Amino acid sequence: MPASDAVDHYAVLGVSESAAATEIRRAYLGLARAHHPDFHEAGDEAARSANEREMQRINQAWTVLGDPTRRRGYDERRRAAQPGTDTRPRPEPARYDFVPYDDEDIDTDYASLIDDAVEGTEVPRWMQLLPVALLLGGIALFIVGVMINLSPLLSLGLIASVLGVLGFLASPAIAISRSRSHESRR
Repeated sequence: MPASDAVDHYAVLGVSESAAATEIRRAYLGLARAHHPDFHEAGDEAARSANEREMQRINQAWTVLGDPTRRRGYDERRRAAQPGTDTRPRPEPARYDFVPYDDEDIDTDYASLIDDAVEGTEVPRWMQLLPVALLLGGIALFIVGVMINLSPLLSLGLIASVLGVLGFLASPAIAISRSRSHESRR
């Protein structure tokens, strides 16, 4: 035990180890009133000095026992210092579950996993670019038609934009139908 713990703080305050915090406070206040040097000014110097020393012990005990965290630490150190008791927690053995390593994934040839298009199913380049050209051209015609207030240009821009959107929607359907027709020819 450290030097500050060599004193039995419970004995100094005159309470049991199982005393509640209110009981410890009550004992401290009673002892502080009885031994405070200000209440013993008229006495001789030796009695005053003895009361000061006792008051220091009481304050030290109150500092430790009045704070729940310090009291808990003090109690743990007291129990650990008692002969024949070992209150330290025993370490639990490390838990280790063996999981065998599967090294089959290391030899995977990722080049063989590339999803190449099946020959004969590609969508021609003009079919890929036509929806983009129609949509952009339609938007441009619509904007110019609004600026010069020409209704045939507005309607032409609107029709081109709608055809461009339909082309975007039709491209995947065309690619899928070409793929299916190629598979059925096999």
